[in-house]
Amino acid sequence: MTEPPERTALYRLYDANDRLLYIGITDNPGARWERHAAFKWWWGEVARKQVNWLNSSWREALGIEKAAIREERPAYNGTHNHGVAPFDASAWPKIEAQPRQKSSTLADLIRTEITSGRWQAGDRLPDAEGLAAASGVGEGTVQRAFRELANEGSIVRLHGLGTFVRARIVTIAPNRILRPT
Repeated sequence: MTEPPERTALYRLYDANDRLLYIGITDNPGARWERHAAFKWWWGEVARKQVNWLNSSWREALGIEKAAIREERPAYNGTHNHGVAPFDASAWPKIEAQPRQKSSTLADLIRTEITSGRWQAGDRLPDAEGLAAASGVGEGTVQRAFRELANEGSIVRLHGLGTFVRARIVTIAPNRILRPT
């Protein structure tokens, strides 16, 4: 006797203006929404829920969810909702600077990736562990480099989501702001 296929719900949550807030998968929508209500600060915005049942494995449903998030760009999905900065750890330079200069040297390397346009606004940076291993430094050095770049406004760190290239806002005169196109 064969087992029936798994049933997984792909759900979308919308606000009162029909703005897509969140996309997720679950085998129990009611229980999942209870968890969202308890832990998601934006839950009060949800006005409408849409559920599509998939007859696929959990692994296949994850792929469908990931594609939907990338294509539809819901407001509150963190995972899969951002581009990833191109990063080849094997080609990344090892840092040979003096110990007190390593974080500044790493910050300079990251800054160059941003100013060259290789890493663009909204891209998620490689994680601290990956950058540390590629650069031959400790994770504390990476954290200090991230702090330096965040303080100057080049990157933004979002708890639970990662570190991202910040969109530049350039002030050219009082009360006149130009945003990059």
